[in-house]
Amino acid sequence: MDSSRPHSHPPREIVSIADTCSAALQSMPRLEIWLKERGLPVDTALVPLMCLQTAFFTPWLPPETCYQMSRLTVWLMAVDNVLDAPDAADAPDTADSAGPDETPTRVRAWHRVLAGHGSDGGSDSGSDDPMARALAEIARGLHRDGRPELLAVWRKSMHQTLIGMQCERETARTAAAGGGVPRLADYLRHGAWTIGVEQQVTALWALMDEPGLPRRLPVLLGALREAATAIRLLNDLRGHQREQTEGKTDALAIGLTEQETYQRAEAGLENCRRALAPLTAAGYGSAVALERVALWHARMYHRFDPVRPGRATTSSLPGGPGSAAHARHTPFVPQSREAPDMSIEQEVLDVIASGGQCDNAKLAELFDRLEPVDTDLLLGTWQGGGFEHTSENAALLTKMRWYGKRFVDADHVEPLLCRDEDGTVFSYEEMGLATLREVIYRGKQSTAMVYDQLPIIDHFRRLTDNVLLCVMDKKETPTDFYFHLTRVPASLPQPSGDGR
Repeated sequence: MDSSRPHSHPPREIVSIADTCSAALQSMPRLEIWLKERGLPVDTALVPLMCLQTAFFTPWLPPETCYQMSRLTVWLMAVDNVLDAPDAADAPDTADSAGPDETPTRVRAWHRVLAGHGSDGGSDSGSDDPMARALAEIARGLHRDGRPELLAVWRKSMHQTLIGMQCERETARTAAAGGGVPRLADYLRHGAWTIGVEQQVTALWALMDEPGLPRRLPVLLGALREAATAIRLLNDLRGHQREQTEGKTDALAIGLTEQETYQRAEAGLENCRRALAPLTAAGYGSAVALERVALWHARMYHRFDPVRPGRATTSSLPGGPGSAAHARHTPFVPQSREAPDMSIEQEVLDVIASGGQCDNAKLAELFDRLEPVDTDLLLGTWQGGGFEHTSENAALLTKMRWYGKRFVDADHVEPLLCRDEDGTVFSYEEMGLATLREVIYRGKQSTAMVYDQLPIIDHFRRLTDNVLLCVMDKKETPTDFYFHLTRVPASLPQPSGDGR
């Protein structure tokens, strides 16, 4: 990577509103010119909104990043407009509309551009299509400045967007013909891809020079899926009446009430924030950017429908609290319980987030200061890791491809979740299962995990609601083995639990 590129961590000092506006103002004229020259079907009145939002996401990154992200956002709006265009036989033959036979051909061309075929604007890229040419230009910019291992994540999200939009198009046609609506789970799976949040965030990650970011992807992607699904639901709430007139299907048309939709959205945003808490506390720009993307979109939908930005409203979001003041979205206000102020807590959270190492003396001091945990806090799946890699215990866990633990209830614990050769997580049960019991350890009573067949007890202390500092107490072992557990968001695929 180019060492001259700015570091991806947000600056410790507060970025001023003036700095954010400056990046947006530099991007606005360039984006408007680009939009007109490429002939994309997006109203130029949306240019200020696109630039302001991308400057808000990562105000510590240079204006060029703001411009690249704004182009991507505009393209995502344009492709939505293209695929929503009427496909009747008498539709005008313009770049802004596509007949039923032409649309699959155009979408295949966009897939080819994302796969790297014809990205120079040649015939294979669909060079007669302004959408394909614009996408090729965006992809070239990202490939020039982005990290290859993270660009693959962005490309996957873009492919999924096109697949999801095609599914939504087919769903609308089926409904118009008198067919049924999709299952809610299927709708939300595609809807989370097509709302545009995942494409924005993964592109930002690719443009960041953040060491160790790929190691944090399991937690980041889980939080991102929570955020994207929540924003899809807020979009449905704000635009439901408009989309009904357009013949579109949304969560409310499928059967959710306004209150259920709002509550699901709020729960998803809170899950996102909690999953990100250790990373944002450690100052990682990848997590901060995701949080700010979710915050921007949530606040936007609480105020207006971006498809009709000229019709801003102060009315509360349907299904939410009754007053406009209470409708303002504030799930990301930092709380002391998620980010302790003491420097040693901060340092250990940083080590956990980065996958680094920490000495036992510091961990023992912190462990004795932290609060115990109860059974309810432990329930769920947790991803684990060590603070060193040279001891016998660390070597054994590495050999087993240890992933973490799953606490089903007090009498059913799967202590050794591992990965197979394909990366699938399963419960390794050849060493037995475990139970949860109240144990006094080093002067504090806390829920601990007791192996059924091994002389081992794992003790836990609470760093945050989603991060635990743990120690393995193994009979006849003179040195304690410290490790950590981070809660896996419920939206991530769960281990198979087949006991292989």
